[in-house]
Amino acid sequence: MRCWKVGIFIGLFILEGQVLLAQKITTSGTLAYDEIWSGRVHITGDVMVPEGLTLSVEAGTKISFASESDYDADLPFAADLGANKCNLIIKGDLKIQGTEDNEVIIGEKVYNLNTQSTISWGGIIFDRVNTNSIIEHCVIRYADIGITFAGCSTVKISQNTIAENSVGIMVLGSASPKIRSNRIHDNILWGISCYEYSSPIISDNIVEKNEVGIGSTDSSSPTIEFNTIANNRIGILIQGKSKPWNANNKFIDNEEKIRIE
Repeated sequence: MRCWKVGIFIGLFILEGQVLLAQKITTSGTLAYDEIWSGRVHITGDVMVPEGLTLSVEAGTKISFASESDYDADLPFAADLGANKCNLIIKGDLKIQGTEDNEVIIGEKVYNLNTQSTISWGGIIFDRVNTNSIIEHCVIRYADIGITFAGCSTVKISQNTIAENSVGIMVLGSASPKIRSNRIHDNILWGISCYEYSSPIISDNIVEKNEVGIGSTDSSSPTIEFNTIANNRIGILIQGKSKPWNANNKFIDNEEKIRIE
């Protein structure tokens, strides 16, 4: 009987430990196991999801960031982008699955008197293949770059609002994300910018009120089709050796529809 009671006690202790472990989240540093975020989450430094692990964010979650990072990880691009600010760096997978009625909100409006800006965090950075990653029904705002796809990232994003960042989306390296059915608006510079050898599919989006709606440079080859591109200074900017596929887009009230440099 005594052994039986001890066994129950140990079992309950282990179970409680597992529950507590599952509830602990990383707000600065590298994940040690899969995590699920929900409710309100405040990030104080770079958070890295290493290869083989998954960060899942539940519908209705609100994520905010400290104005200065207490931990800076190595970033896969120029050091001045995202430096000293909090970033979510994804080498494993990120699954954000909000709903139409219960979106995930990432970034909150905080006016910085020193910088005279509301840009308060670095951004979400995908830096591997990220095969199982998805972002849907999420609002991403007030970042240097809302989402960066680097490496060979193949992430799918849809039904999101990406607004009021310096740059909405940046695609680098050989990344080939699928960017479909999003609203990308009021970003200070580019709505979407494509560099190097990237080949994203950009379709069925509303891209409006950015300095440049969609930019394609270096040797990038984005597929740009069935988008509504409206009220940007330049609708599509083509530079360098880039060869975008541009078809069936609707242009409305851009100062320039397409510029080739």
